[in-house]
Amino acid sequence: MSDNVLLSVKHLTKNYVSKKSFFGKPLSYVHAVDDVSLDIFRGETLGVVGESGCGKSTLGRSILRLIEPTSGELIYNGKDLRGLNKEEMREMRKKLQLIFQDPYASLNPRMTVLDLIKAPLDVFNIGTHDERIERVLEMMKLVGLTEEQMNRYPHEFSGGQRQRIVIARAIILSPEFVVCDEPVSALDVSVRAQVLNLLKELQAKRNLTYMFISHDLSVVKYISDRIAVMYLGRVVELATKDALYDTPLHPYTKALLEAIPLPEVGRKRSGMQLEGDVPSPINPPSGCYFHTRCPYAKDICSKEKPELKEGRPGHWCACHFA
Repeated sequence: MSDNVLLSVKHLTKNYVSKKSFFGKPLSYVHAVDDVSLDIFRGETLGVVGESGCGKSTLGRSILRLIEPTSGELIYNGKDLRGLNKEEMREMRKKLQLIFQDPYASLNPRMTVLDLIKAPLDVFNIGTHDERIERVLEMMKLVGLTEEQMNRYPHEFSGGQRQRIVIARAIILSPEFVVCDEPVSALDVSVRAQVLNLLKELQAKRNLTYMFISHDLSVVKYISDRIAVMYLGRVVELATKDALYDTPLHPYTKALLEAIPLPEVGRKRSGMQLEGDVPSPINPPSGCYFHTRCPYAKDICSKEKPELKEGRPGHWCACHFA
């Protein structure tokens, strides 16, 4: 593994049992994440996009082992996370953090801001009581909160301020890798830019590496260095943001980009439009999962699974005709 690779995901799969027999034997599975392989480089932001239900959040949480993967490898700084026992994984949590989608749901309404941000320090017994409070005040200042707000409760804050509290709690242990699970989707449009700029500032100051999950392609383009496009649990395209937006290779990526609204009233895009619904992850199509909705599909698409291959330098695509 290259020294510049912080996390290497190899053939990661997560299946959920959807139906059992009378005797408890699994009869069918939901294929939430299906054989995903990718590298995440130090200091970068890897965006992950796709339609709802494509497995973006499951991928992020499986990487952190908040959800236990069914199979695959997670090589972090040369260590296989799946090989760590409970105590070793607990210690590793200092370096791996998650920013949740809904800030209000992820904050205990009975705890003050001080207690919420200080909780990771309490869990790992880091520093004295005074040192912890000093660290909390430092984090609050870093994310744009004031000392006067320290003893308030979550309901006394706006959505953007609550997300700042969640961010402060996530970075107080000085992590290296943070999964941002749609961190701005629950916020007003006017507040999203502030939170995105805050994440970029923190990344520069603290040398953070992000996996940024979102369904909003304009948000992902703004914050990401590279982007992975997911469809029905698989990564179908992976490239730098410029390459992905300028010259997309996969038909699904092209359709997603065509779906971005234009800032002119009445004007519509003339390119490819997606038709039909996403197939069921319980019984996905054979071969290429996208062939049932792809206007370019041929016989081979329904028979053979396309491998994720490097079509151009640094530009990977899983399509027989890319």
